[in-house]
Amino acid sequence: MGYRLYGFMIGDEIHFDISNRRLYRLTGSHTDKSIAFASIYFNETMLRLFLFLLENGRTKPVTKEELFEKIWEAHNLSPSTQRLWQVLHNLNNKLSLLGLPDDFIRNIKGRGYIINYPDVIPVYYRMSELPAHSVKKEEKTDTLSE
Repeated sequence: MGYRLYGFMIGDEIHFDISNRRLYRLTGSHTDKSIAFASIYFNETMLRLFLFLLENGRTKPVTKEELFEKIWEAHNLSPSTQRLWQVLHNLNNKLSLLGLPDDFIRNIKGRGYIINYPDVIPVYYRMSELPAHSVKKEEKTDTLSE
């Protein structure tokens, strides 16, 4: 058993938990005993789109055609430019709720979409360290990242 992708760290405070379909910001003050927490959830298409862009769009643009194929067609859904725009627009709105910049996902005209943020780090876990009851839950998660 090897390593599996758990999610991503975005900056110092934002965590993307793939299996729970949750992006959350956990802010702790180092001087006070206060903690601020905010969380957003994704529907299936938005989750697949965000995950695909985080995995593939951090270093180079992902074309619209590639998104159509991997996010919509691979799941027997009909892609359209309008639908892509709508999901991206809603996704960017959710991301801005957590304090990410409006252009976190940026369209580079004629080339595609890219993650426009320098501090995005994938987080992995070792399968052998999972408790036995977590393995079944994890098997379901694998279908999202294929």
